[in-house]
Amino acid sequence: MQTKIIQDTLERLESLYRKENIKPGTLARVGLKPGWNVVLGTDGQSGMAMSFTNSEAFGEPEINFEKIQKYVGKDLLEVTHEFLASRSWQETAIGIASLNALSQPLLTPEKLRGRGFRVPEESSGYNSLIEPDDITAVVGYGGGISRLIGTCRELHVTDMRPRTSFQTILVGNEIEYAPKEVFVHPEKENKEVLERATVAIITGSSLVNGTFSELISYTKNARLVIVYGASAGMIPDVLLEQGVDGVNSFRVTDASAFEKGVMKEMNMESVIHSSQKSQSIYKGNR
Repeated sequence: MQTKIIQDTLERLESLYRKENIKPGTLARVGLKPGWNVVLGTDGQSGMAMSFTNSEAFGEPEINFEKIQKYVGKDLLEVTHEFLASRSWQETAIGIASLNALSQPLLTPEKLRGRGFRVPEESSGYNSLIEPDDITAVVGYGGGISRLIGTCRELHVTDMRPRTSFQTILVGNEIEYAPKEVFVHPEKENKEVLERATVAIITGSSLVNGTFSELISYTKNARLVIVYGASAGMIPDVLLEQGVDGVNSFRVTDASAFEKGVMKEMNMESVIHSSQKSQSIYKGNR
């Protein structure tokens, strides 16, 4: 499902490839893992994207192995165009992962700064930008939530999963959810939560399921909008022109270790930390 922002990003990437005379890698293998799809390409061009296969909201995954095999050995631009055009979430995730793989040569700090973006030498993420009086809203409960506790006046999180998927139930004289500093909301409250926020932090998986444009439309009152996560590992150029102030994602720094991790580990978080580097990318005038 190729949304406009993804279509524009792909067109920008193709333009940059022509301008810098970069040759796209070819597809070697696709890894289908719980919750993630991974594209392994040649020349260090590998990427990943959330596939929602671990979410009941998206039902059973639709996997066409024969179609995937048909594109092995084809260049990643062709793979990206084909799978982004699909209406299957599984195939869309492959398309986004392929777009992220193609983005790798253009995500080095040198390349990003050359295009006018600010890339701090040591990425502390977006935490340092949050002020004590902020109302922070996060779409998608991720590992970074714990680092946000105590940084702002209110911390709200929306997610399509039930809160029991990521909060601890404490049964004593009372029944409580921990961490108690986090207010958890169902996805149907996205509009209400984001419209109140002074800081909005949106998961990159919204670029996979097609909800990004809707979510960004609710952030008009926010002084800071950040997109985060491995699914947002694409060139940030178009995102930073479309109401986003910063992208906090990952760049593959060791393609060999990434491929080995995909083969051996079920937990992609550990693979990310062993083979990728977190980096924050901001508009040049911030």
